Amino acid sequence: MVRNVSLMLLVLLMSLSSCDFEEGNKEQMVNLQEVKDDPAAQLQNLNAAIENSKRDGSLYARRAVVLLQKSNLEQALQDAEEAVRLTKKEPYTLFVKAQVLRAMGKPEEALPLALTAERNSYQSASLYVLLGELYLQRKEYKQAMEYVRKAQELSPADEFAFYYKGRVQEATGDSAKALQNYKLALEQAPDFMQPQRELAALLVGKGEFYAAKPYLQSAIKKAPEDAKLWYNKGIVYQVDQKQDSAMQAFAKAVSINDTLSGAQYKLGVHQLTLGNNEEALEHLEKIYHNKKYKLNQEYLIKLATAYERTGLYTKALTTYERLLKIDPTATYANRSIARLKYKVERPIPDSAAVRLQEQIER
Repeated sequence: MVRNVSLMLLVLLMSLSSCDFEEGNKEQMVNLQEVKDDPAAQLQNLNAAIENSKRDGSLYARRAVVLLQKSNLEQALQDAEEAVRLTKKEPYTLFVKAQVLRAMGKPEEALPLALTAERNSYQSASLYVLLGELYLQRKEYKQAMEYVRKAQELSPADEFAFYYKGRVQEATGDSAKALQNYKLALEQAPDFMQPQRELAALLVGKGEFYAAKPYLQSAIKKAPEDAKLWYNKGIVYQVDQKQDSAMQAFAKAVSINDTLSGAQYKLGVHQLTLGNNEEALEHLEKIYHNKKYKLNQEYLIKLATAYERTGLYTKALTTYERLLKIDPTATYANRSIARLKYKVERPIPDSAAVRLQEQIER
């Protein structure tokens, strides 16, 4: 998946003015500073410049950045590859291509390009932030933090460095420092959505629901299709005893990302409570292979209940047996297993057997 293309794009745009290219035709270079806030005008100028100077790799690199901003990723990749070819793998063009590949959800292809750019003496806070993120995705947290620190050495006030530093700290269990760095990121860039989202999630997880609200409200305006935000909004609604609004928020979350296990579980339990057993089962089954839930006794009881209520006695029996393996002292599971074995093994009455045979023969 493409995740937050604009996140790293801002870093790219900030770094354009400091690039050293082997420019083949300087008089054809467009003044990007004059149109930097107008991607359409910028693209138009770059198209014209490339028509007049088709062997200037720097122009292709710059157009790749604009296309990345517009989420035209395939075209951005074509331009990035042409830039790499024309500049004979100049480090900045490798960096641009790495950015595009990262935006396309290809971190394994992006990483070696970014490392090559670094080895070829390209120094940039933007590059180090990118490397930090790529190593974070690989769960190589020590390496990720090393690159984030390098970014901060070059740019101490870089909001992206603060943000990814928080991400690494959160991933390694230091939520207090993560909170601090997310807030520092917002001090540098108050409209930065991602740290707002992560702050909201951390505060909800800590039970500080009132403190989470302003971050949730602000972030969801900027990213209305972010499933994680809707899930946490649902949690806050539940705390405020607004059950209908909470379920609407969870439903919105799974409509965006149906693998969001927490929201699926909340919806499943709610439907089970209402007696909508088939709907409950639909939600609960989707998260069975999630390790967190597969070993959760409360979840297994809800799943088994849904199976039994919908007549899937064998599946209900298997689920209770799994629960008993996790907790051999679960007396409720023992009673349920005995009840279900009777339902599964009891003989079909003659009249029912005749009807069943007639259906088979038809």
